[in-house]
Amino acid sequence: MSTDTRRHAILQVRWGPLAHQKTLIEPGQVLKVGRAPSSKPALAVPHDQDLAEEQFELSWSGKRGWLHGLPGVPATLLDGEPVEQGEIFNGTWLRAGQTDFSVYFEKTTPPREPEQPDPPVLVAHKARALEVLREQKAPLYAIVDAARGERILELLHESVEDCHSLYEGPQGVALGEVAPYLVSLPRKDSWLLEALVQEGWGAHWGVFLTSAAPVLQVRRHLRKFLMVEAEGVEGRLYFRYYDPRVLGAFLPTSPPEPRKEFFGDIEVFIFNGSNGEVTVELPSLDGKRPPGRNGTMG
Repeated sequence: MSTDTRRHAILQVRWGPLAHQKTLIEPGQVLKVGRAPSSKPALAVPHDQDLAEEQFELSWSGKRGWLHGLPGVPATLLDGEPVEQGEIFNGTWLRAGQTDFSVYFEKTTPPREPEQPDPPVLVAHKARALEVLREQKAPLYAIVDAARGERILELLHESVEDCHSLYEGPQGVALGEVAPYLVSLPRKDSWLLEALVQEGWGAHWGVFLTSAAPVLQVRRHLRKFLMVEAEGVEGRLYFRYYDPRVLGAFLPTSPPEPRKEFFGDIEVFIFNGSNGEVTVELPSLDGKRPPGRNGTMG
């Protein structure tokens, strides 16, 4: 468990209009939560009419956190129990009014010990992947598939970066633990970026991309390709393009116009090849794969 006293506590709305929104609590801060808190730092949930204007407070020391109910309002549920105050932990569930929240502590759960160490060639590919990703000028994103293992959601929950499920509606809520997530990675020195590469590169966790478009615009674009029609098959099928094995087979064989449509505002896709090598794909091949751009890099 991390003992870094600079780390944040993270309050995340579970679903509804503010689903996946993260509010960060700095060490030493007290966060007010309600329909319309009067002071900052605060999280306002204006659509929940069952919340008081100021419903509860969360305090965070950098190591431990507490829930404090406010006078004259109904008790908040802490892990299902109504309380006036109580200690919060990594993964604590809160309910106030009609809104559910989760609390996470940044960078808390350590990685699992691998069954065997990475072979030297994969270690080199991971180092090269981090170098390529960090040198990108445009805003960096990842699409990661929570169905690949519970460690992925641990990392997303315990990081300060914004993430948005590509699924939505009641079905999206039901499939939250196996959904693909779009993750914004604005800081190239982010520990989350390093963890996604060190733990997920070569394990088919997902792919990276860059785009100057806002995150919700990128999400809208990516959602258009979640379901596709296949010749000779009734109904629509899930298109798992965020699996590097699928994307690595799809893009090189895609005709120019469908390829251009698939990229949209995306400038580049970066993902691991079949042997862990760094694969970079651009919207247009222009008849060949320029060195260091489309294709693979050792």
